[in-house]
Amino acid sequence: MHRTAHRSRRARAATAAVTVVVTAGAVVAAAPDRFGLADARPFVWVVPFRVPLGLGLAGVAGVLGLAGLRWRRALPAAAAVAVVAAASLTATAHRGLSAGELPPAREGDVTVLASNVLHARADRDALARLVVGTGAQVVSLPEATDAYARDVAARVEAASGRSLQVFFTGDRGGRSREGTALLVDAGLGEYRQTDDFAGSPTAVTTAVPVDGDGPPLAAVHTTAPVPGLLQEWSREVPAVARWCAANPGALAAGDFNATLDHPGLPGGCVDAGAATGTGAHGTWPVDVPAVLGATIDHAVADGSAWEAVGTGVREVPGTDHRAVVARWRPTP
Repeated sequence: MHRTAHRSRRARAATAAVTVVVTAGAVVAAAPDRFGLADARPFVWVVPFRVPLGLGLAGVAGVLGLAGLRWRRALPAAAAVAVVAAASLTATAHRGLSAGELPPAREGDVTVLASNVLHARADRDALARLVVGTGAQVVSLPEATDAYARDVAARVEAASGRSLQVFFTGDRGGRSREGTALLVDAGLGEYRQTDDFAGSPTAVTTAVPVDGDGPPLAAVHTTAPVPGLLQEWSREVPAVARWCAANPGALAAGDFNATLDHPGLPGGCVDAGAATGTGAHGTWPVDVPAVLGATIDHAVADGSAWEAVGTGVREVPGTDHRAVVARWRPTP
């Protein structure tokens, strides 16, 4: 009798230990940002893919459930992992899986479009049509060349009559013709380029109004979080967020190479996608369904000056990123 009771206590203790260990692992995998691990290997590369991760955890729960048919100690762990998977997927859905839509523009609204153009390979006509169709007054083009950006601006002017100022910053000290272009509608007033991110390995192009009351603008492209560049990436993403928070009325958009679960975003600013229901609609890569992709392209703004009233995630032929369009309205 005593031996049986002792065996039963050991079995319960083993079940509890297995459940705690498996649950802890599932929680850390699903939300490494809660434990300060979202910028550490391997989580930095896993955290962008929230839906695949949630589905993977659901699969683990299913396997544990099947194992529990023969080894009942696995059943509590299966239930716990299922709860973690459901919570993760629910949080992702709450952030917004829709491709979104833009409400009609009002006077004072500013529409921002960001499209990584993949080494200037994105279809120029399609991009110009998207700029014209959305009425974008601010356009961020990471991985462009100066010539590419000016050609797109010329196509927009030919199609709509709108004149766009073109600003450009080359990557890595000008060793490449590529960089990040910022196109600004002349209707916002005359702008001049600034060097707020001079020395950054990748290109962030900033501009401020010379006249008029247009907002400070930034076209963003940060270093990718690849092995060997993680330190640079971990500095650049928060730096952009700090720039946004430090410049009253600022608008920034582009390829941040980071999701809202990585450190630094959105900082003291507002992410348009998260505010309007497209915050989990994948923008990269385009060769997988958006629900399975990573949302690394963003439009952010000073929330004390701007309210996001609509966003759209759109495909442009020739690039591996989906474009992000955000319509911002001045706060009352």
